[in-house]
Amino acid sequence: MDMKRRTVFSDKVRLIYLQLPYFTKEADDCKNVFERIIYVLKHMDILQRMPWMAQDAVFKKLSEIAEVASLSQEDRRRYDESLRHYRDTIVVMEGQFLQGEEKGRAEGRAEGLIETARKMKSDGMELPLIMKYTGLSADEIEGI
Repeated sequence: MDMKRRTVFSDKVRLIYLQLPYFTKEADDCKNVFERIIYVLKHMDILQRMPWMAQDAVFKKLSEIAEVASLSQEDRRRYDESLRHYRDTIVVMEGQFLQGEEKGRAEGRAEGLIETARKMKSDGMELPLIMKYTGLSADEIEGI
């Protein structure tokens, strides 16, 4: 803007001046993308002392944040919806994995009890003792 005439110099150029010393928020206090970017810019000296891999990770994450922040409102809505769907899918898959893992453990324990009961029976142990130590019913032990 031409400050003397108070007229816009160009509607194509937008300049924003930031005074980083006045930005006093800590990393945990940054609530939005803009504040996080300003925080990173202010603390670039820390980033320069980080190992290369860590620097790359930070700049990659910063790039991802900037890409998402620059999306149109409709694209951002679709991105958020897609991200929610992805996260829901991961949670469902992890739940199924845990259920399968638990089912496998239960089957393994049952097989182990049956094998233990079989050995106890072959060693001539009495039925009430086998029932006591394995938790199996008399019918289950007789079926072995």
